[in-house]
Amino acid sequence: MKLKHTILAILIIFGFSRLEAQTLKRQGLLGIMMQTLTDSIATSNEIDARAGVLITTVFPNSTFSNLGVQEGDVLTHLNDTPIQTIQDVLRATQQLYEGDLIKAKYESKHKIVEKSTKLLGRPMESFDNAKVTYGEVVYKDNALRSILVTPKGVDKAPVVYFLQGYTCSTVETFRDWNPMKKLIQDWVNAGFAVYRVEKPGVGDSKSKTHCSAIGFSEELQAFKEGYKDLLNQQTIDSSNIFMFGHSMGGVIAPLLNEFKSPRGIMVYGTVGKNWYDYMVDLYTIQPKHFGTSDAQIKEDNEVNLKFNEDFLLKKMQGEELLKNQDYATFFNENDLRRNQYIGRHFKFWQSLADIDIPTTWAKVDTNVLAMYGEFDIQAINPDGTKVIAEIVNENRGQGTFKVIPKADHGFVNFDSMQQNAETLGNGTYGQHAQNNFSTSLSQETIKWIKSKINS
Repeated sequence: MKLKHTILAILIIFGFSRLEAQTLKRQGLLGIMMQTLTDSIATSNEIDARAGVLITTVFPNSTFSNLGVQEGDVLTHLNDTPIQTIQDVLRATQQLYEGDLIKAKYESKHKIVEKSTKLLGRPMESFDNAKVTYGEVVYKDNALRSILVTPKGVDKAPVVYFLQGYTCSTVETFRDWNPMKKLIQDWVNAGFAVYRVEKPGVGDSKSKTHCSAIGFSEELQAFKEGYKDLLNQQTIDSSNIFMFGHSMGGVIAPLLNEFKSPRGIMVYGTVGKNWYDYMVDLYTIQPKHFGTSDAQIKEDNEVNLKFNEDFLLKKMQGEELLKNQDYATFFNENDLRRNQYIGRHFKFWQSLADIDIPTTWAKVDTNVLAMYGEFDIQAINPDGTKVIAEIVNENRGQGTFKVIPKADHGFVNFDSMQQNAETLGNGTYGQHAQNNFSTSLSQETIKWIKSKINS
């Protein structure tokens, strides 16, 4: 039996030159929230389509509202490209910019609709009592969008370098209810600047190779180039740089420490063990949060754990993996043929598996706050984060471990792990997230940063 609800929520050279500001085109904005359609979601919502993405939210005055798309519709094609997953939507739109024509085919109330319109550009970010500066990080074959938010009335503010998770999604935040925007706003209100850089090909970035096709080393280089850009910013206090590694960003952070140690590193919802071992936990422990029985997990893992070994350790490529019919049944066959796995290229995951994550943390000699959300399904359990503080303390750093009550992987509060699992399974997660931001997370990080600032 295929394990339907496994979630990989994971946890995201030196020449430097600068283009004139604002040479990057503004990427388009669809204006929707969506979820990959599953058989169970289609059945429960009386949807005819069995492939596509379910539109869970359509924002007013957006590209998709102009197309007439409504909540509950199912997008099946974009510019004649079949859509089966959220990653398909990202791939279909990654090279589209403001003013480009976009054509959508979707199911609405059991009818098939086809419409076209011009793509609207993304709005520019804004924060209360802060200035938002859009910049560019330019290096070989890449011009990445950078975003620096600085609090008004604060000269040379301490700064948080936000390191995002594994997906190829933008780090821009446009909606005030977005949990990431609320976290950044709380940091700004506390007097901290916040810096982000897009991954190659994501958002406004122009890159020879898109995020979905690069390896882990190329992604690390992008964050290193962003770090160099941050160190050259004149409006921040470069002696008080704090990294915040969310999910995969928590793997990136200690590797950036080898380039230049910041004043402190905060990580949330990440992993302190090697990636292969995390994936074993993903297949073995995480399904229990979705109500899968031990017997079913054991049966599924006759395939899952063998795949984990062939994929991450033996470095098999898609066509070779598909010789095993079980893999074609359990995993997305089309993605495997393209050497893609949950939105990233094989070489990303396979090179990540070669990183000795505990050893990278053993080299960290700065302040570290390792945090786990009490109801974080994707990080699985607190053990994977707690070990980070232990490794740091065994060596030259000062590590602290903290559980954030009620919080999940995406900075959202829940009453239980089961409630979190239910919203992920029935498509209501985004709606729940709008009014349940984890203020405990922002309060804990602000308190910790203030205690570590170098005055």
